[in-house]
Amino acid sequence: MFKSKYLFIFLAILTMLSLLSPPSFGQKRPAGFKPDELVCKMQPGYSIDIINSEYGTQTKSHQLQTNCYLLLIMQGHDAESLATIIDARPEVVYCCPNYILSAPEPYQRSEPFLDVQYIGSVELQTAAVSLDLNTAHAISEGSNVRVAVIDCGVNYLHPQFLTMPGSVVSRWDYIDNDSVAMDEPGGSASGHGTFVAGIIELVAPQSDIFVYRVLDTAGMGDGYSIAEAILKAVDDSCRVINLSLGMIGVHDDLDDAIRYARDNEVLVVAAAGNDSTDSNLIFPFPASREYCLAVAAVDSINLKADFSNYGDKVDVCAPGTRIYAPFLDTSYAWWDGTSFSTAFVSGAAGLIRSIRPDLTLGGLDSLILDNADNIDTLNPDYAGLLGVGTINIVRALTAATQSLIRGDINVDQAVNILDISYLIEFLYRDGPEPLIYENADVNDNQVLNILDVAYLVNFLYKSGPAPK
Repeated sequence: MFKSKYLFIFLAILTMLSLLSPPSFGQKRPAGFKPDELVCKMQPGYSIDIINSEYGTQTKSHQLQTNCYLLLIMQGHDAESLATIIDARPEVVYCCPNYILSAPEPYQRSEPFLDVQYIGSVELQTAAVSLDLNTAHAISEGSNVRVAVIDCGVNYLHPQFLTMPGSVVSRWDYIDNDSVAMDEPGGSASGHGTFVAGIIELVAPQSDIFVYRVLDTAGMGDGYSIAEAILKAVDDSCRVINLSLGMIGVHDDLDDAIRYARDNEVLVVAAAGNDSTDSNLIFPFPASREYCLAVAAVDSINLKADFSNYGDKVDVCAPGTRIYAPFLDTSYAWWDGTSFSTAFVSGAAGLIRSIRPDLTLGGLDSLILDNADNIDTLNPDYAGLLGVGTINIVRALTAATQSLIRGDINVDQAVNILDISYLIEFLYRDGPEPLIYENADVNDNQVLNILDVAYLVNFLYKSGPAPK
């Protein structure tokens, strides 16, 4: 009798703990959703009123850029079941629950510890020295570039930010629905956004950090709000977007927003996650998308960090262990995670954008990836699974400062038949876009088409005029 009673109590406690435990990147399904909301996109020519009138939903919000709607459902309806029914309709592009995304670090073994235990130096920490930031800053400090931090908010009153030449700008708080996107205390993810922003400012001290708070103090936020923040960041002229967050599965509206950023030549950098796995089944979205740069973490000697995900979806690595950065109030902390590796890459992208605002998104990608240090020999168990290796910021910046050569479409410092081939592949065979738009626009008419191919052929083989 007593055994049965205590067994029942024990099982009940386990059940409650499982319900209260926050989700991680390593779950087999999305980390929950808002129970009263759906995201829905209609086929061209169809009105959302069709859905609202038939299912009793109400439009709460509409994103013009993606034409996605946020719908409120009637009390008592199950969001997943209703989404499945609506999604099957021919007038609908997609319909799904408004899934929740999270920052990876609060739900893994990694947690910050304050510098009262071990006082460090932001500028002299191992990560900054290994990336040779002093040399990088002699080339670029990130001026005239806006980098979006879409996270838990930022403690923009921290002394670290007040001493930097760049500014930290609060744009919107999607949690509290106001303009004060402050990183608030009291939760497992508190300080996360501040830490991320501090790393970006360390790498690109003259860049301007635009802050969008989409995650609460537990590190949780819904995909529609994150999509809203991305769209606003693009409209705010941010050239780089840092997403140190993720989920298992796909949030369709957020996917649309990231594609919108890509189409507007904005680089989205995303965390690869902290599950120490190469399973594509749980590799986090949005890092899983090919139009994001997925960043894994390495330690101080370029070995894969023991927590970092790896695999064929990883694009590049950056330092992610024993990172030292600003935290809550006036404090500093040490923290591990791919969130912070992501911030290093976002900062590097800001440095490159600063000196080469003319680069296409493909060109920016290539400068980051083509100049990385291959670390396969250091990580034989992960050879080919850590992307192109660890970012080399100085080498990327040096390559970015090479003089422009009109007609050098593949950027190999020569104009020849390979450039004609590259342009034809891009125009007619879905090949990669030119790395530098101006190099490909050889007739300087602001349009890439067959006339540029003809101009280049005429120059190379018929003694025609040189590219303008």
